[in-house]
Amino acid sequence: MKKIGTDYVVLMGMAHGNIAAAIEIPNDEPSFNSNQSDQFQSSSSESDDETTLREQGSWYKEDVRTYLVSSFTNKEKKRLNRWKRSELSGKKIGRDKEFQLMGENLTPLLVAPHCDESLIEYYIDDSVVNTYFKLLKKRSDKFPNVYIKHYSFDSLIATCLIEGSKSEDEVLAWFKDEKLRGVHKLFLPMCLSAHWVLFCVDTKEKKISWLDPIPSSRIMSNSVEKQKIFQWFTLYLLPQFGYNDAEKWPFEVRTDIPKQENSIDCGVFVMKYGDCLMHGDFFPFTQKDMIHFRRRIFLDIYRGRLHGKR
Repeated sequence: MKKIGTDYVVLMGMAHGNIAAAIEIPNDEPSFNSNQSDQFQSSSSESDDETTLREQGSWYKEDVRTYLVSSFTNKEKKRLNRWKRSELSGKKIGRDKEFQLMGENLTPLLVAPHCDESLIEYYIDDSVVNTYFKLLKKRSDKFPNVYIKHYSFDSLIATCLIEGSKSEDEVLAWFKDEKLRGVHKLFLPMCLSAHWVLFCVDTKEKKISWLDPIPSSRIMSNSVEKQKIFQWFTLYLLPQFGYNDAEKWPFEVRTDIPKQENSIDCGVFVMKYGDCLMHGDFFPFTQKDMIHFRRRIFLDIYRGRLHGKR
């Protein structure tokens, strides 16, 4: 077992050992003062052209916070109000056909939960999460000097591997070399028993991370699922691209990440974990930002691009 700093749990030798036996609990808990949002808040562009806050170079936490909580323009507010008043069920929503979704899938993004509820009307399904990760890829392809090069896997592959409906080799055959070579980070969002988590591989740092927004489930839950996904990446996928030592890479259960304080926002947390990891390795948001994020994600999918700022 190895510990890196104080911000997350590191599990070694997962392919051969017991997960629970290799856990070290750090003392530190991350914090972000959500009251800082006012000083970082800015208006996003009225234009529908895709833009970015930076042209090149490294991101700072304040930059990312500014981007995350940028205020809705009057144009965006009118759009949101119009969609809230409309019956979306049965309609395809989206300007870009590649990212269009059915209205019933997007409706939960327009609903603002008022308390700790677990009603199905708030739940975000796999079509929304997978589409959002595709938008992350589209943005990084357009601005390669600004965002980290990455690849996102559809959540379906986790289901196939965990349930055993496809073999490891069958799943591996779905992916072509040119899509994955030279990629810095690999993302696999997955839904386990109606709860979203994010599996992340950093090929430069040679480490693998598990991001679960609920602290109580990070360590003791989903040990079998962790093992299966870890093994597929380290024994099948990564060696295919020259990472023959991947089985020895540390597996980290991140605890330095914003935590979910209700039972319905896990999908939003996972999407924003991925968004933040495209900028660096910090997560300047809290549970209080979830309603804003839900509406922003709706607009992003509607326009077929992630918002930016001139």
